[in-house]
Amino acid sequence: MSSVRLSKTLKSASFKLTAAYVGLFALSVGVLALVTYLSVTGELSREFQGRIEAETKVLEADYNSGGVKQLLQVISERQRGHFAEGLDYALFDAKGRRLFGLMPPVTCTKGWHILTGPPDGDEAPGQMEKLRVLAKPLPNGNCLLVGDDWGKVENFGSLILKTFGWVFLLSLTMAIGGGVFLSSEFLKRIEAINNTAEAIIEGDIKRRIPRRDAPDDLDRLAATLNRMLDRTTSLMESLKHLSNDIAHDLRTPLGRLRGLLDTARNEDRSSVEYRLLIDQGVEELDNILETFSAILRIAQIENGNRRAGFQRFSLSQLAVEVSETFAPALEDDGRFLRQDIDADLWIWGDPELLSLSLANLLENANLHTPVNAEITVSLKNASGGVQLCVSDNGQGVPEAERMRIFQRFYRLEASRTTSGNGLGLAIVAAVAELHAAKLFAASNAPGLRIGMTFFPAI
Repeated sequence: MSSVRLSKTLKSASFKLTAAYVGLFALSVGVLALVTYLSVTGELSREFQGRIEAETKVLEADYNSGGVKQLLQVISERQRGHFAEGLDYALFDAKGRRLFGLMPPVTCTKGWHILTGPPDGDEAPGQMEKLRVLAKPLPNGNCLLVGDDWGKVENFGSLILKTFGWVFLLSLTMAIGGGVFLSSEFLKRIEAINNTAEAIIEGDIKRRIPRRDAPDDLDRLAATLNRMLDRTTSLMESLKHLSNDIAHDLRTPLGRLRGLLDTARNEDRSSVEYRLLIDQGVEELDNILETFSAILRIAQIENGNRRAGFQRFSLSQLAVEVSETFAPALEDDGRFLRQDIDADLWIWGDPELLSLSLANLLENANLHTPVNAEITVSLKNASGGVQLCVSDNGQGVPEAERMRIFQRFYRLEASRTTSGNGLGLAIVAAVAELHAAKLFAASNAPGLRIGMTFFPAI
């Protein structure tokens, strides 16, 4: 690992987090070692003292019943037979003369003393045995000493501390090594995300964050970021196509307007003819303004701000009202409007936008059906939702083109000569998306069925 990469690894958030956990682990091990040491050595000390105190009471009873002679006999037998788990004994008279044992003399005050005695075979060569003895003054000035190797207890405590020390060092080494390794791997993946972001900033909008076969939190984050990038790319492509479509669709009316203005400027006309040219120019400008108004309306709907107008309302009543409003105009154009609307169907949505959508569907059916065509507005419960549909018995739309008619400015070749700006169904699609409704266009055999299904029904 290079020094630069090591420096980045040590400064990474993952390594700092690992270091914090290692510090917490070290503190935990230290507390555990201290508690274990105190608990074990404390229990061993209590056992050590209890055994010696019990032995001392027994020997004191022997002395009281049989004097020095019997006590010497008992401790001699215990010493030879290694009774009482090999305790050490010593007996001194009132003048301090040794009557039994090898322990050095002590001031015969009742209590515990630490002595250094000859080795008992467990110590290293040249090392003296560390004894902890209980001094018991006896009648007639005699002094009884009973003890054992205290170094065994201390050595066991040291062994506990050494064991914990080695475990701690091994764990610390593994934790630091693992922290460096994991931080390095984490840093690689973060660098992959950064490199992808830099590539996208430089213009490679098709670049995506690499993912691993085994999903984890970073992989799920990468998947989310990739979906965001896909959506952003899609919106950019859509914006690019929209700009091209606007330029293409406005070229014709602007060209006609320019022609009208050139005619008015270059040719002498009567006042009536000038007024006719002005009226035609105003009509072209109205069409252009209507196009921009539709584009702004779609943008407002797609922005999602219109959700503030959502409420629970009767879609049945709305469908009836819009149908009755459009029926006279459709009949004047030679079409027949039929209603197949179930009563009392309610949804949660924006009544104004859905009225606009239904109006656009009726206008689309009116524009693209022949005279004497029949147009039907239907509202039914369908597949767990409420389905609003406008159908006709006109020439229909080829299957390959049915979902493309919802794109902005998209128009079939057969309908290029009809009026309109190609944005009516795009508004319908935007309203459907705002309401999380399923948009559909299907054959009516003959004609076209087009509409949306709202979930869930209320």
